[in-house]
Amino acid sequence: MTSKPTLHHLIDAARAWARGSCALEAAVELLVQHDVWLHRPEFRRYAVDYLTATYTRTPYAVIDWQAAHAALTYGRMPCSGSEAAVLRIALSIADGVPVELGPAITCLDATNLARVLAAINHAHGNRAAWLATRGDATS
Repeated sequence: MTSKPTLHHLIDAARAWARGSCALEAAVELLVQHDVWLHRPEFRRYAVDYLTATYTRTPYAVIDWQAAHAALTYGRMPCSGSEAAVLRIALSIADGVPVELGPAITCLDATNLARVLAAINHAHGNRAAWLATRGDATS
């Protein structure tokens, strides 16, 4: 594996790293489904460590939630209000970083709100919560 994984490899490696913890799985899947942060070079630089397990040779993308929080807080990852809200919610689910939920959810469109709700449901133990966010569901 190269030092600069493709997006597909990064997503697989992040999911592999989070596997087994509903909260981490939910936060990673929120970032994957949101389809913004894992594309960003700033996010990768400040918050993602890509490594390979010694014995299994499984690649892992370890997300440093505190580093992501610091980079976002100090303006090192410019983004829209909605993008920041999704990341803040993921930070809260994964690492308990406090988020003002009211302001965070009011700037989300229906698609991203559904993703956040699925992430919360997944963190609670329902891994199938994401099925409702895929496809051509109409409201």
